[in-house]
Amino acid sequence: MAKQRYGGIIFLEPDQVGLQIIDRQEKQVVTTVRSGNLNVGSEMVANYAENMDAIVDNLLGFQRVLTEYQVDEVKFYGALEDLDEVTARYVADQLSVRCGLEISWLSDNQLIAKILVAIKDQHKLVGITEGFNTFVLLVGLSTSTLAYFKKGVFETSWNIDLGKAKISQLADNLRQTTATPSDIIFDYISSKVEYLVGELGEIKGANLIVQGVSVLADTYLTKEQPLGEVSLSDFDTSYRQIIDSTNQYVINHYRVDEQSVSWVLPGFLIISQILRLLHAKQLYVTKITSFESLIRVHDEKKVQIDQMIRTSADNIAKRYGVKLAHRSFVTKVTLELFDALAPIHRLDEHYRLLVEIASKVDDIGNFISPQGHYRHSAYILEANPLIGLSDQDNRVIAEVSRYHSSESPDVDEHHYRNMDNEIQLPVAKLAAILRVADSLDDSRQQKISKLELKLEGDRLKIYAHASDDLVLEKWAFQRKNKLFTDVYGLQPELIARGEN
Repeated sequence: MAKQRYGGIIFLEPDQVGLQIIDRQEKQVVTTVRSGNLNVGSEMVANYAENMDAIVDNLLGFQRVLTEYQVDEVKFYGALEDLDEVTARYVADQLSVRCGLEISWLSDNQLIAKILVAIKDQHKLVGITEGFNTFVLLVGLSTSTLAYFKKGVFETSWNIDLGKAKISQLADNLRQTTATPSDIIFDYISSKVEYLVGELGEIKGANLIVQGVSVLADTYLTKEQPLGEVSLSDFDTSYRQIIDSTNQYVINHYRVDEQSVSWVLPGFLIISQILRLLHAKQLYVTKITSFESLIRVHDEKKVQIDQMIRTSADNIAKRYGVKLAHRSFVTKVTLELFDALAPIHRLDEHYRLLVEIASKVDDIGNFISPQGHYRHSAYILEANPLIGLSDQDNRVIAEVSRYHSSESPDVDEHHYRNMDNEIQLPVAKLAAILRVADSLDDSRQQKISKLELKLEGDRLKIYAHASDDLVLEKWAFQRKNKLFTDVYGLQPELIARGEN
């Protein structure tokens, strides 16, 4: 049976839910349908539970549109924003029961990576030279993100505890005690970004691209422009106009609704402070939204996102003093073991990426203390989720790092016993591989130049070519390989061979 021409994407965000019908042949959007405003929460921006009736009504309407277009495949995504895991499960279950739709939650880190890839694809179209350094500021509702591209290549990103809705709520509270809250808000924003001064000090005269401030984009871009330049003087004019205006003036002049109007000034204040810090020479703004990034960033862009993930892992390893030679060795051996054991572990390529990332960051806990460093690694990773990965992916990496050394993931271990069932076995399989790989460089001297792996019955023979003795490596190998045997039912055997 021939595949239908049209596909659909539904995206649930804290302030609205939208549908886009895609022409698969032409690879373009046929129609877009958006809901009215959803009320954001005062404590958590993602207020889905209280907006459930409105969300369901819109989804049922979307399903009628999908039927009209004879859509045979629809993907339903939701932005987690600041939603907690338990509430997310409740919301997903209610949507499934009431609409028959299964939602796939996307973490902030996943959406950020997709938006960055979508924006980067527009650079050359508006004349932004790849040789220039560029910052991208994504202004969100609860938090914002600043990403840095060094000569067109993703370098790093920072999560900033500033969002339009959160700042708006602060302003509402301040208006009860002061007539001019904007000065206090400006100082508040400064306190949240000043920690970047040290890291940004050497980067001068970069471009800044701003996403997430629709008033700025709608004012200075034509309908056909997804990204374009705004002169710094034009921004300053708009900024001064908005900071001195009433909400009613902004609603009338900039055509925003009553909920969004309270987010306009915070957006401009955030941009103003980032411009001050960066000393940016050019300002660009984009209309690309989270929703549009889902359309623009197809599977072929996965390689770009994967590279962002690897770069972020290398950054955190460097920040916490993990030696490059050791992590390069362990990463190489880990991937060789993963590939050799593919028929046995039956994990897909995505898990290959996760164990690769874990092999880069598993030792970051030594920065705090070598004693129990694996536990320190886990909680550092829990506090610093990597861009491009889901919350569950980041959890897998943290747990594999936790179990790469001394502790074993077994039923008697409290933390493992309380881990989500769906990741328990993958964590054990990946940790077992990483433990073996890590033991082969226990001296941190990379004595082994080449490995040969052979599966023979219930044994995994590891032939190690080395010009130096492997006494320490053999001791560590024997000490760490029990988990491997427990998980895979294979007895690993290390066989040293001299260099030819």
